Order: sequence, then structure tokens, then C-alpha cells
Amino acid sequence: MVNTNGHPVRILLVEDDNNIGRIIELAMRSINTPYEFESVLSAEEALERWEAQPFDLLISDYNLRGMNGVRLVKTLRERGYYPATLMVTAYDSAEVRQAVKEAAIDSYMTKPFFIDELIENIKQLLPANQQMRERIING
Repeated sequence: MVNTNGHPVRILLVEDDNNIGRIIELAMRSINTPYEFESVLSAEEALERWEAQPFDLLISDYNLRGMNGVRLVKTLRERGYYPATLMVTAYDSAEVRQAVKEAAIDSYMTKPFFIDELIENIKQLLPANQQMRERIING
């Protein structure tokens, strides 16, 4: 599956735990679609990478050093980017769920999660579904 400009899907993971990041990166091999995958440790680094070349899908931890994952999504949207988004967190609470809902984040998972569930979530957020989202956003 390719994005709207005919290139492999670009996926950015923002996860400050290297072990979890590596597990997710390895699991991504099972999505069976061409993709480019990058991983960064902070929201600030994610913004730098995004400005250099935008991504199609953002997978972010909620609790990051510095800016949290919800603030990252809001900042991207303020800058005119509307990627498909998946938020993961080990700190599930009513407040976090409300923040995720208010930010209109597409999908939310709590840690620990099963890798199969993560991959299914990612597949649901890939370009075919993203193109539908863009049509809705752009009217």
C-alpha cells in the first residue's frame, strides 16, 4: 500500500523507551505493506523530522520527556498536518482518555498490549482509511 503520492507509507514512532520502540519496529514487519519507518525518542525530535518530510502515520507514546504525545498531535495540527494517529500509554486514566478524545486522536491503546492488536490498529490507520479521513476533513 502506498500513500497518496505513490510512495511507501511513512510511519513515525515516538517512544522514549528503546526496548518498546524496538519491539514495535520488529512487529511492523508483519503489516505486509511497503513502508518507511523512523523512530525518535521525543516529541521535539518528531517535530524536527516532520518538518523535514511529513509522515502518513504517527504512533506516539503519551508520556514523553518534555512535550507529551497529545500536545505533539495538537502541534502538528496547528502546523497544518493531519496524520492518522495512534496513541499508546502505560498511564491510562480518565484525564488521559479525555485529552486523547479532545485531540481527535484516531486510536488509543494501553500498555501492555498484544503485538497482534497493535498491528491490527496500525493496519486500520493505513492510507486507504487515511484517504477517507482526508475526504471528510477537506470536505
